[in-house]
Amino acid sequence: MSSTLLKLTKRIFQIREIGILIPLIVICVITSIFSQNFATRANSINLARSISLTVIGGVGMTFILISGGLDLSVGSTLALGGMVTGYCLSIVNLPIPLAILLGLSVAAAAGLFNGLVISMLSIPPLIVTLGMMNIARGAVNVMSKGRPYSGFPESFNEIGQGTLIGIPYSVYIALVILVLGHVTLKYTAFGRCVTAIGGNEETARVSGINIKLYKTLNYVLMSVLSGVTGIIMAARLATSQANAGTGWEMTVIASVVIGGTSLFGGSGSVIGTLIGVAIMEVLKVSMTMLRIDPYWQNVAVGAIIILAVGIDVYRRKFMNAR
Repeated sequence: MSSTLLKLTKRIFQIREIGILIPLIVICVITSIFSQNFATRANSINLARSISLTVIGGVGMTFILISGGLDLSVGSTLALGGMVTGYCLSIVNLPIPLAILLGLSVAAAAGLFNGLVISMLSIPPLIVTLGMMNIARGAVNVMSKGRPYSGFPESFNEIGQGTLIGIPYSVYIALVILVLGHVTLKYTAFGRCVTAIGGNEETARVSGINIKLYKTLNYVLMSVLSGVTGIIMAARLATSQANAGTGWEMTVIASVVIGGTSLFGGSGSVIGTLIGVAIMEVLKVSMTMLRIDPYWQNVAVGAIIILAVGIDVYRRKFMNAR
């Protein structure tokens, strides 16, 4: 009996994500002890909603980082997708499906631009996506003049505000995207090619993988998912805001890295991203409930990002040494 239990314990701790799941559980337990409001149903639903929005972008960023890329434009693309959809609904009075399609199309166009420039011209992703971050944010401000769009149909607002058996629709949307992302990354040729590109791009090229195609598709996927998040946020707030998604790129990247995806490419998992997002969101809520100064909260988040990258660097060195 004890031997079986020991084997089971070893198998559990061999799971890649267990190392980040334990800190998440510890944070939840400590916060529950010191704050009676943490473990309530209302807080759990709000937490699930905020986690779901970051997870949607996190799935796309997982693919980007595993392939050895980087996308700093996701926050601005989020705002762009939401703003275009809001404009189409409140100003042009288009049907909801068409307005959403146009919002996602514009977001996809931003990702296509990123992917083509990075893959065709070999310009570093940091530079290209930094440029797109400003282009997309500028386009949002030009379109809106800094003013929000509102007055959306109630059926559209229901996307962000509605629930099914008490659980927000955004959670279901995130779960679908999470499952599709996990299956694609782990069990399809697309996922294997993305991982191979991040592991060793030259080897992947020699193996016959179309590097340019997969890189471009990755950035389009990332931007579409950012647009989806922007549309859900617009529906949730019943308004499209020009400053939506400001700083979101750092939250998404940090969550994915904390989840175990390497900044240097070649390894990572969607499940790890889910746990990483949960850690970031739970930590923010916990620090607020424990009445920690907001300025110190930023310090804590920054320290976690540095720690996560440091652990990733150390892990890679350790694996190479072996």
